[in-house]
Amino acid sequence: MKIISLVVFLFALVGSWFLAHRDAPIPEAVHQGIQNDLKRVISEYVQKNLPNSKNLVFKKFWTEALQKNKVKASFVYSFDDANDKSGPINMEIEGYGVLNKVSENADSTEWSLDELHILNNGVEFKEALKVTPTPDADEAKDAEKADKPTEKKK
Repeated sequence: MKIISLVVFLFALVGSWFLAHRDAPIPEAVHQGIQNDLKRVISEYVQKNLPNSKNLVFKKFWTEALQKNKVKASFVYSFDDANDKSGPINMEIEGYGVLNKVSENADSTEWSLDELHILNNGVEFKEALKVTPTPDADEAKDAEKADKPTEKKK
């Protein structure tokens, strides 16, 4: 029984060593290049569409190989913005994109962003937003009717 346990242990040890030391399907430099390019694209998009935004910060950004020619890039970023209605806010956005390899040559590899999913976003108001509840005209009429006593006919 001890020999069987030893054989199973050695098999697990050798198998895990080979898994840990196998070649990555996509080199680390490609992951870094994709991350840097996507950060640049997101930064340009935010600046173009929200020119008053500032303090863009990428809180999390990572890539993982889904297949040999497919990468998932996940991100969480935030920025400060201000407008007339809400005042200064901090916007946080979480999402991921799926990229597929289009072409590869000796100098570079080209990837296409085929899917973009925004999972969660949140808004933090820098200054408290005041909310004053006012009933709609229909709700006000219903409330008045409910408050009036009804007369019974004889």
